[in-house]
Amino acid sequence: MRVRLPRTTTFDLWLVAVVLGLLALGLAMVYSASGIRALDALDDPSFFLFQQSLWATGGILAMVFFARLDYHRLRPFALPLLVLVFVLLIVVLVPGIGTRAGGAARWIRFGGPLGVQPAELAKLALALYLAFWLGARGQAIGAAMAITAPFAVLVGAITALVVAEPDLGTAIVIGALALAMYFVAGARLREFGAIGVLAGTLAAVAAVAQPYRLQRVLTFLDPWSDPRGAGFQTIQALYALALGGPLGEGLGASREKSGFLPAPYTDSIFAVLGEELGLWGPLLVVLLFFTLAFRGIRIALRAPDREGALLATGITIWLAFQAWVNMAVVASLIPMTGITLPFISYGGSSLLVGLIGVGILLSVGHRGAAQPATLPRAPGGRRDRRSR
Repeated sequence: MRVRLPRTTTFDLWLVAVVLGLLALGLAMVYSASGIRALDALDDPSFFLFQQSLWATGGILAMVFFARLDYHRLRPFALPLLVLVFVLLIVVLVPGIGTRAGGAARWIRFGGPLGVQPAELAKLALALYLAFWLGARGQAIGAAMAITAPFAVLVGAITALVVAEPDLGTAIVIGALALAMYFVAGARLREFGAIGVLAGTLAAVAAVAQPYRLQRVLTFLDPWSDPRGAGFQTIQALYALALGGPLGEGLGASREKSGFLPAPYTDSIFAVLGEELGLWGPLLVVLLFFTLAFRGIRIALRAPDREGALLATGITIWLAFQAWVNMAVVASLIPMTGITLPFISYGGSSLLVGLIGVGILLSVGHRGAAQPATLPRAPGGRRDRRSR
């Protein structure tokens, strides 16, 4: 039985409000968390705020453009964009081309602050390609290795290149969005479970394959075993959250950002936010991302076709799961990994690509059909175990 839904005539204003709220909070926190370091290093406390504002302006314009563009028109660009991402992920590993920072080659610079982070672009490219590729397969999803094997090879190749940078956190986010889209597309539970176990095993192996990653896992289990070394960042992040208390130290009054917290305006910005705004700051951020996830799922359920439903699913899982990973790392719920908090952390590529993703999500919601998208469902037989 299909439930008739009213055709959407306006954009999802709740989603727009949430994203703009996160963006405004992010700009304030970037200025607060980076001002002292920018003043010491560049003699300009507003340097990082200015850079982030430029990216935010461009990102908002891109969001508006893609929101007004019919997402079906992106189909011809899905494969070329994916090929471009593969090339960039390889090029960034070439010495002398990829810019290394903290032992990782994640950026390709074009001069000054202008550059691109291929791993960020890979999230959008993979979501686009899988939405149109899986959406076109219909009932054939999970029916044969002709679908499962190419899916596993494609996702595995992209995540392997991202891990090689190294950037295990982003690779996990990419794997999560791909698995979510495959599941929603109607995968057989047996094959989906096998891929999930394989992905989890490979992620666990990657987490302990390198000495510094193994040290992160051991530090997660007991950060106080090396409080001045491997456990320093974890402990300082917890200190920041604790110092904030219920009401916070006040915007700009963080002590941990002044030489204690590594990367206070990127990976650890959630800790600075908790210290300055108190308990209510992190709760507000969690509520905003929860609302973003809810609106994204709602858009996916009301999408006019399979491609739209899969695209909305991928983008929603990408943004919500990445936010959870960042906040969980700061709260010491999972081992340390470097990943930005969407729309809040400093980072041009992450911000721009994230806002483009929101624009596409708005486009899917704007074209919500009178009937929800019909994705493959299990016919009820015991031999066809597929996701519902």
